[in-house]
Order: sequence, then C-alpha cells, then structure tokens
Amino acid sequence: MDKNKIIGIDCGATKIMAQSCIYSAESQLISPSNFHFEQRYAENPDWDPNYKPMSLAQQQHEFHNSNITLNNAELKQSKVIIKTIQKVISDSKSKMIGLCFPGIKNQFGIVIMANGPRIPNLYSQIPEIDIAYSDSECCVLGESKSNIGQIKQGENIIYIGGGTGIADGIILKNKIINFNTRSDLKRSWELMLDDGKSIESHLAPQSMINNWNQKKKQKLKYLDDLLSLDNNSSIIDKAVDAFNILINDRIKFFNNNNAKIDAIIIGQRLGQILHKNNSVFKQKLHSQTDIPIRYSSDRRVAALGAGWKKVCS
Repeated sequence: MDKNKIIGIDCGATKIMAQSCIYSAESQLISPSNFHFEQRYAENPDWDPNYKPMSLAQQQHEFHNSNITLNNAELKQSKVIIKTIQKVISDSKSKMIGLCFPGIKNQFGIVIMANGPRIPNLYSQIPEIDIAYSDSECCVLGESKSNIGQIKQGENIIYIGGGTGIADGIILKNKIINFNTRSDLKRSWELMLDDGKSIESHLAPQSMINNWNQKKKQKLKYLDDLLSLDNNSSIIDKAVDAFNILINDRIKFFNNNNAKIDAIIIGQRLGQILHKNNSVFKQKLHSQTDIPIRYSSDRRVAALGAGWKKVCS
C-alpha cells in the first residue's frame, strides 16, 4: 500500500465504517480512495440489541476510584466490537490505521461510554492501535481537512453530528476546541433540559426514535418515518428545544471569546436525513437561529478525519 494511503476507522455505537484515504502534502487535505467497509455489530450473533449501558454516574464513580468493573453483558458486547475492528484491520491489509471512538479515554482504552460498552483494555487487544481519537474531533477534522467536507478555511463553526448520540464540535479562530480541557464547555450529554434529560437524549436521531417508541404503540426504526408523521409534535418540539438550548450555550461561548459564528454544520445521520428533506422539524430548526445551517450528508467524514489525524499527528 502506498505510504500516503491509510485506513480511517469510525467506530460508532451500532456499526463500524472504514475508509481508505490518500493524503496530499501539497493541499494538506485527505481524500477517500477505493477501500470501503461497513458492518453493523448486530451481524454478529453475540450482539445484544437490548444492551443498556451502566449509568453515567456509576461509570464516572468507578473511573474516578480506579475500580472499573465490567459485568458479563458489557464484556460480551465489547468483544463483538473488538472482533469487528480486528476484521476490518485484517481486510484492509494496511499498516497505517487511524481509529476514532466515542466516549472518554485514558492511556489504556475506553473508560466511560454513554451509548455502549466500555473497553478499558482496548489498546492491548488491538496492537495496531495505540490511541483512539475522539469521534467528535474526527467528524470536525473530516469536515475541515478532507476534500468532501463542509467547513471552509477560517470559519468559526458549531458542529452537531447526530446518530446514536451527538458528536459535539467547535472551531474557534481556526482551532478545533478540545472539550476535555475546557471548563466553560459541556457536551450534549452533559447539558440538561428542564425535564432532567440531556440534549443528546432529545436531539440524537436514535433518541428521538426511542422516545417515540416508549410512548406509542406504532413502533418505528427510522427517523425518516418519524418525521413523515402528522402526530410527531411531542418528539419534534422537544428536539427543537434541545437544539435551541445547545445553540444558545454555544453562542455564549463564542461571545465570551470575542468571535462571531459563521455557520452551524449538522452532520452524520442527522445531517444525511435533513439534507434530503424539508420536514417541519428542519423548518423549526432554522426558525430558532439566524446563523446559517449547512448539512453534511457524507457519512465517511469521521473516518477521513481519523485518517488525517493519523498522518498529521
């Protein structure tokens, strides 16, 4: 494989996506090439579609007390993810692997996960990987450092990537903000609405579907189906409220740093869905702000961001 060709791997809560990439030293951009791989964890018979993570409070307690204890269900779920990563690395035949993963990491692996199992010994099980990059950061990198991204050079950006959870991103004065090092910023799963639930639990596409299914006899699998219904206002209005609170929180951050927001980029599954329709939900989102909203419909950007990070770190 060419020395400038690498594999970026985006590990989500429900599936893995890998994309081969070519980096141009001249443009300092990364672009997709011919190898592409996607696999849902549910294709493995050991995957539990009804798995529920331990509460974040308990996870944080265990982490801060250096006493992470995985139960059998969490171990079984994590093994499926590890096997899927091992498969894509083997199939790619690449020695240059950049991998991004949700959750909080330490020097050994994934120690806090809102939407899946923890894998505190990830790096020892996959020797090709010595670090898992932030999925949120890689989404923003893929949007700003690839030839298919939606972020232009020099823009101040709010990024919202929606899937099983929310990938939060901010570009301030040409720098991607690291949420881990800021006391003045919270992620979507840390920001709460009046009902005590997080922004993520109302705005992420999977959360919107789950919220509907908990209340209604008609069960849905896809956000497209939910957005097409006439009686979806209880779910949609909460999602719009969550969006409004999130944007107002980000506006305060930019104001405190003497910067003007150029655009909101909505990406991942949420961006893909809203890019192609003109639902009431989309119209309501636009009504909440005067900031331009752009939609990223290419799901490969996080993998490309991981590839860029591998080359340029």
